[in-house]
Amino acid sequence: MTEVKPQRLDYVEQTRTSVLEAAERLFIEDGYRRTSLDAVGAAARFTKGAVYRHFKDKQTLFEAVFERVETETMAALLAETKRGGDLWGSAIGAMAGYLEACTASRYRRIVLEEGPTVLGWARWRELDRRFTEALLDRLLEDLMNEGHIPRYPVDLLARLCCALIGEAGLAIAATEDPGQAREQTLDILTRLLSGLRLN
Repeated sequence: MTEVKPQRLDYVEQTRTSVLEAAERLFIEDGYRRTSLDAVGAAARFTKGAVYRHFKDKQTLFEAVFERVETETMAALLAETKRGGDLWGSAIGAMAGYLEACTASRYRRIVLEEGPTVLGWARWRELDRRFTEALLDRLLEDLMNEGHIPRYPVDLLARLCCALIGEAGLAIAATEDPGQAREQTLDILTRLLSGLRLN
């Protein structure tokens, strides 16, 4: 009796993960508007009813996919910054890593292209800030503590940096040559942020 519940919970989690993976593939390939819950269920090898048991509608499903992509992307960038070495170099490396993610179809399509339209600008900004907050706040606090940049309120500086880097990501997503745009954007942002540097 005690083993039934964990197995059931494991099955429920596996079902949810399968639905999210299928939805992500379809949102990337076909876009939000052309993706139906029937198609998601079929791609995940479940019925539409199984999809509805986890997500009340398509927008809720999209937001869950959005959060999954943001969480995994930011976790990878945060792991990179924890490897030690030169802190300023780690910060620039994290920014370069984010801009690289903006050129990849997964992040570009879900977060930058579909996200603002599907979620609405205010909700998209709220979620984007939530997921980048841990990474930005930590990096900026460390840079201030080590005397690399002047002491400012972390929240204010993080918001400004988030807006600057976020707009850079949107610009990369909108161009026909994301790779070239990434290189140009990284150079511009590095020069701008270097203006804050004290040592």
